[in-house]
Amino acid sequence: MLTALLPPERIRVPLGSHSRHALFRELVELALPDADPATLEAAFQSVLLREAEASTAIGDGLAVPHGRTSALDRIQISAGIVEGIEDYQAPDGDPVRVCFCVVTPEEAGSAHLKVLARLARLMRNDALKLALFSATDAEAFAAVIARAEAS
Repeated sequence: MLTALLPPERIRVPLGSHSRHALFRELVELALPDADPATLEAAFQSVLLREAEASTAIGDGLAVPHGRTSALDRIQISAGIVEGIEDYQAPDGDPVRVCFCVVTPEEAGSAHLKVLARLARLMRNDALKLALFSATDAEAFAAVIARAEAS
């Protein structure tokens, strides 16, 4: 399921942002490469709105910023390796190292939750996390996800 939604073109290793705000914008732009400016802004604002409720940094170096907006007609995901973002730390105090961004249509609440749950299940696997942390490019990152989903 994730491999179909997260091709290597939607993965960046490393992500280039140096603040949480810039990271969210970079991830939304990566998730929506062909979107018009209004759609990008709506998706970005949905992620910011959700982040204002509670941090999406979940611990162990992982984060899943996400949002829902009526500007989209299907689920969009992006991901990457994070380096040196001081203002994005999890409750456990660990800095974010791997980030998945999920933006979905407003009416796709069930699908949104399924994707978040799938990511949460995968991220509980310590070997998978270590493999993602050490991915050197988008293809290697995507291959780790594909192997995890196949097992």
